[in-house]
Amino acid sequence: MFAPSRRPVPGRVPFDQQVTVHQLRLLRAVAQHGGVSPAAAALGLSQPAVSHQLKQLASSVGVPLLEPAGRGVRLTRGGLLLDEHARRILGEFDAAGAAIDDLMGVRAGVLRVAGDTTVGIYVLPDVLGAFRAAHPGTEVRLAVDNRDRALARLLASEVDFAVIGRRPDRSPVPLLERPFLANELVAIAAPAHPLVDGRPVELARLAAEPFIIREPGSGTRETVEEAFRAAGLELRPVMELASNGAIKRAVARQLGVSILSRYAIGLEVAVGHLVELPVVGLPLRRTWHLVYPRDRHLDALDAAFVEFVAGGSIAELVGHPLTTD
Repeated sequence: MFAPSRRPVPGRVPFDQQVTVHQLRLLRAVAQHGGVSPAAAALGLSQPAVSHQLKQLASSVGVPLLEPAGRGVRLTRGGLLLDEHARRILGEFDAAGAAIDDLMGVRAGVLRVAGDTTVGIYVLPDVLGAFRAAHPGTEVRLAVDNRDRALARLLASEVDFAVIGRRPDRSPVPLLERPFLANELVAIAAPAHPLVDGRPVELARLAAEPFIIREPGSGTRETVEEAFRAAGLELRPVMELASNGAIKRAVARQLGVSILSRYAIGLEVAVGHLVELPVVGLPLRRTWHLVYPRDRHLDALDAAFVEFVAGGSIAELVGHPLTTD
């Protein structure tokens, strides 16, 4: 809870307009070193310069701050009171400066990324984990949505970057796109499916099967529909599911076939729940892109992430699949 603001005294200049941070530092130095001369020596300033600033400070606040004590000076009651507050004020200034230094040195800050469903689940956790390991003082936030919603988050400034598979046809703001990672879409079926006989499968034969597809707005769906249209084939989905995990389970239960990213099916294929079909013309090859507004200022953390992605070793960071989504 914020404390109520101090009511200004009519005709008096507000306190924060009378006192400078430099003057408070000089007062602190006198309190710490026990006199004006040792304080001036410690700060690398002349004794007259320090005395002049402290006289101005006393005049501004309206109470004496120093009084004679033997051959030196000591803080008056008003000086002790002001010094107590100066410690807290200067501590906050120092903390703010350190925070900015950390941010500029990529030692702090929050990196916000949205990924489309597949890259967000199977790739970005490994990549962002590796990035944070290189910058341990930072915080990473990941939102996972389909392509359209990931882009909407980016354009609404809810995230700093989006990683998507299909480039947007239009955007209300100019976007910069950087290649992120190659992605292959493959056909899958249950091990007991009739198409799993070791022989090549024509795309038309696959289209005749009950097909399970992602929801509208999914980059995977758009790529699959585009491939079938280019082959002169009509795709008639029997199920529309907004989750790779739901599609894989439905396919494993022999409810139909589908096409998904190879990154999404690794675990199920490895344990024998799904089989990759040798469909002629597949895999469908595409690339995930790192996307952000062209006119957006990149701070040190953002620039470090762009450089990290541009290093070209993203694929080496992605481990074995650990989830079925």
